[in-house]
Amino acid sequence: MQKFIETTGDTRDAAIAAALKQLGMDRDDVSVEVLDNGKKGFLGIGATPARVRVTYEVPDEPVKKEEPVHKLVEKAEKPAKAEAEKKPAPKQEKPAEKPQKLSITDEDDTPRLVKAAPADFVPEKLEIERPPRRERPRRERGGRGRRAHEERPVTPSVPKERELIPVSEEGMKKAEQLATDFITGLLEKMGVEGQVTTLPQVECDQLRLEISGPDMGPIIGRRGDTLDAIQYLGSLVLNNALDEHVRLSVNTENYREKRAESLERLARKMAMKVVKSHRSMTLEPMNPYERRIIHAALQDFNGVTTYSTGTEPGRRVVIAPDNNHRAHH
Repeated sequence: MQKFIETTGDTRDAAIAAALKQLGMDRDDVSVEVLDNGKKGFLGIGATPARVRVTYEVPDEPVKKEEPVHKLVEKAEKPAKAEAEKKPAPKQEKPAEKPQKLSITDEDDTPRLVKAAPADFVPEKLEIERPPRRERPRRERGGRGRRAHEERPVTPSVPKERELIPVSEEGMKKAEQLATDFITGLLEKMGVEGQVTTLPQVECDQLRLEISGPDMGPIIGRRGDTLDAIQYLGSLVLNNALDEHVRLSVNTENYREKRAESLERLARKMAMKVVKSHRSMTLEPMNPYERRIIHAALQDFNGVTTYSTGTEPGRRVVIAPDNNHRAHH
């Protein structure tokens, strides 16, 4: 059966040693429960001793020879009847629960049950190993605290040659009728006086229309926005109605040619600034047609390269220094 004693000491180890000395046992023969780790205090003031409970095993007491059952019953009945008449039966006390075995930590003051470890015990590693930190590349000298800038290779945007798929004569006539009717009705809805005519065909898959009238300013719009919208809507009508793909071009007062010349002049002017300053410059947002004009104008311009950035409708052309060209010089 198990018995226990409680002892105190200046430290937990001192209290355990006092208990072992009192019992005359070794540490391996007992179980130790720390009731209080104690406090050292400040300069001896407020110090409290450590207190432990040491549990040990003792041989069970010999059991007396049992008497016959009928004699035990008779002996038990007589005092039970007499006591029942004098006073009520006492309440039965619940047996003391055995202390629960808990793990050991240094930060928690909760009572723990400690058992001595065997000689070949190897403690389990409780700390979780963290993955090694990734080493960051050291910053280059002269960076003034900023991250070293990695130059990304810039792929210049070169106008791709379109694959021309010829449109049948019947399909082109049908497209001409559909586009002319649609744009004429659109002009009437806008309250603009104008006439739609067909221009000579230049490419085998393109339909060119011209709008003429006394005042084409509302048709052109700001930087050709309205004219581009009319062309876009007309293209949707053709693509939904025809089996063949027809490219539609809508123009008025030679605006497309004038705009192309203006963009080419702008491209060369900005390219000269990039060559002198060695700094990239970003142009205003443009539609794909106008961006192709910029790319084509600077395709053979020495010292610069062009590429597009952003998403529609805010996609822009960037004119950047051509590092490869500078390296050759």
